[in-house]
Amino acid sequence: MVGLFGTLWLPCLILFLIGIVFFIIELCLPGFGLSGCSGVACFAAIIIIQYTTNSPTVATVISAVMAAVIVALVVLFIRSINQGMLFRSPIVLKDNVHGTATSTASDSYAELLGKEGVVETTLRPSGTVLIDGKHYTVKSAASFLEKGTVVHVVRVQGLDIVVE
Repeated sequence: MVGLFGTLWLPCLILFLIGIVFFIIELCLPGFGLSGCSGVACFAAIIIIQYTTNSPTVATVISAVMAAVIVALVVLFIRSINQGMLFRSPIVLKDNVHGTATSTASDSYAELLGKEGVVETTLRPSGTVLIDGKHYTVKSAASFLEKGTVVHVVRVQGLDIVVE
C-alpha cells in the first residue's frame, strides 16, 4: 500500500470512507446540502494529497475510482427508488390525503341562519360563539362585541359565519 499510494495512504483511506458516508447521507436527504459538499471536499482533499505527495498518475487513478463509486451510489439510489427499498424507509412519508380537508359549501352551516347564540370570546371582529351548545368561530358584522352579548346569525358565506 505504501509503495502505490505513498506514505499518506491511511489518511486518504479515512477521507475516502468519510466521503462515501457523506454521499450516502446526501442521497437519503432531499436537496443539495452540506453533506454532499463535504463528500466532494473529502474526495478533492484525497486527490490533492496524492497529487502533491505521491504522483499525478496515482491521483488520476484515484479520481477515476471515486467517480465510479459515485456513479454506483447514484445508480443504487435510483434503483432503490424504482424497486421500493427507499419507499420502505422510515424517512419517507407514505400517507396519502384523499378528498378535501374541509367543506367550502355554505350549506354546511346554513341551518345556523337566524339562530341565536352567546359570545364566548370577545369578537374583534372574529371570535367564538356558543350556538345550541356548540362552539363556532364567527365574524362580527360590527367591529367589536363583548363577551356575553347575545347575537344572531345573519349570513353564512362558505366557512364564514357572520353574526350581529
